[in-house]
Amino acid sequence: MQHEGFRIFNDLKDRGYALDRVMYTTMIHGLCKMKWIGEARKFWFEMVHKGIVPNEYTYNAFIYGLCRIGNLKEAKELYNEMCCKGYKETTVSCNIMIKGLCLRGRTEEAHVFFQEMAEKGIARDIITYNSLIQGFCKEGKIDESINLLAELLEKGMQPSAATYTALIEKLCEIGDVDEAKELWEDMQNRGVEPAVCTRDFIITRLSNKGYVAEGMEWLAAMLRRNLKPQKQTFERLIQCLSQGDKLDEAILVLDYMFSIGYTLRECICHSLVDKLCEQNSDHVETCLGGILQKDTAAFEVF
Repeated sequence: MQHEGFRIFNDLKDRGYALDRVMYTTMIHGLCKMKWIGEARKFWFEMVHKGIVPNEYTYNAFIYGLCRIGNLKEAKELYNEMCCKGYKETTVSCNIMIKGLCLRGRTEEAHVFFQEMAEKGIARDIITYNSLIQGFCKEGKIDESINLLAELLEKGMQPSAATYTALIEKLCEIGDVDEAKELWEDMQNRGVEPAVCTRDFIITRLSNKGYVAEGMEWLAAMLRRNLKPQKQTFERLIQCLSQGDKLDEAILVLDYMFSIGYTLRECICHSLVDKLCEQNSDHVETCLGGILQKDTAAFEVF
């Protein structure tokens, strides 16, 4: 779509139509979304050369693009230029800078922006909080993230799935399963519906950390709600159950996996069958039969 807009814009320019600030701003925004900063820069200088003055929307579009590619030095310079020219800082402009700084691990600077918003009377919305929560979680600053969650709830703001997701995923990653469960329950009690991929991520993280029982609980909860976990989620859980000699549970997960229509990778077939053979399990024949029937790729292994 942006490519077509690029073509139409240049076609209008070639035909001699008068292009205004709105059209330039739209093009700069579209190019920045595609990270075509070089092209966006050309349009910026072209409009300025024509005497078309950028407004706060033009500035925000270009600052957004610079933040996306990690050019925070120029983004901050352009931000300061925008303010010096009399354009007011807004929730949108601050959010762009906070998000950009957090993406590059500069959460302390982002937090300064966050605090200055309150001092300047600029409203902070859920995007502001989510960006900072995600940035803090990425750096392992759980306490700071939880404090921000508590603050936004105290202010009566409605959290989104993204508000909780980063925190829950990080808590699972560091092994704090109980607090992750509490946040999950709070999330559901508030009517916030997480994405399926979040559930998959949590099951995988729990499995990787050895919390396979908890992973089984989360998987069962997904299946009860008729949600379809990813193939990799099943496979990782089966691997961890097999490695922990919990073969009955591994077979149960395998049955669910087959019932959904997934197949099993060869390396996991090897691992699971080897474990069953080691324990002289009665499930060996059943497992082999299921694998051979459901997975033609696995047939080649044997």
